[in-house]
Amino acid sequence: MKRYNNFQMLNSCRAKVPEMYINIKDYKISIMRVVLSLLATFLQIYSQAFAAPISAQVTDEDGNPLEFAVITLVGENPTLETKNAVMPPPIMTQQNIQFSPFVLPVAVGTTVSFPNKDNIRHHVYSFSKVKRFELELYGEDEEKSVVFDKEGVVALGCNIHDNMLAYIYVARSHQFGTTNDLGSIEIANVNPGVYFVYVWHPRMSGDEEEYKRQITVTDQGLDQIQFRIPLKRERNRSRSKY
Repeated sequence: MKRYNNFQMLNSCRAKVPEMYINIKDYKISIMRVVLSLLATFLQIYSQAFAAPISAQVTDEDGNPLEFAVITLVGENPTLETKNAVMPPPIMTQQNIQFSPFVLPVAVGTTVSFPNKDNIRHHVYSFSKVKRFELELYGEDEEKSVVFDKEGVVALGCNIHDNMLAYIYVARSHQFGTTNDLGSIEIANVNPGVYFVYVWHPRMSGDEEEYKRQITVTDQGLDQIQFRIPLKRERNRSRSKY
């Protein structure tokens, strides 16, 4: 049997003390991470249990409803934000020599498909700072795609057909949508909390910060949010109404 003298035993203990200290420290860090993760999960589940829809109405200065306005909710606490229950499909179709939809909102990082449903070729492009790209000539039933990795507005055109115009709005959160032909929208499953509400429209005069609202959502929801925004002169494109 191997024997240790007092000096060897003392050195052995000294070597183990730092190792034990490191292990205890790592254990405490691991426990804290688990507790914080469980707390975040609890807060998310608790808030979602009381989630409620909110609605908005967007009109111009004369009170006319505005279709294709994008409403975005940005929570003060990002962990309480949820993704839209029903997201618009990230597809920008070319059909009847026009883009459809006219305005497509997407989240940052979304891959948007550009199928050609016409029996002629299209050349889709954008010179917008948010996303510059070109999808060179491609024909009927062909499809190309682009990843939109930065928030902001991307104006689309066709290098062959100057009358084609549309917009991809890359939202700053995962809670957004576009107004219908009555100028209204409902966003479901909004967790209780404080939010900033942004509105954007292709013809809006000014920027989003001018019309930003702060709201507090309770488990009972919120009364309809009203936006009245001035418009710039319409562009001479196929979407002459907008």
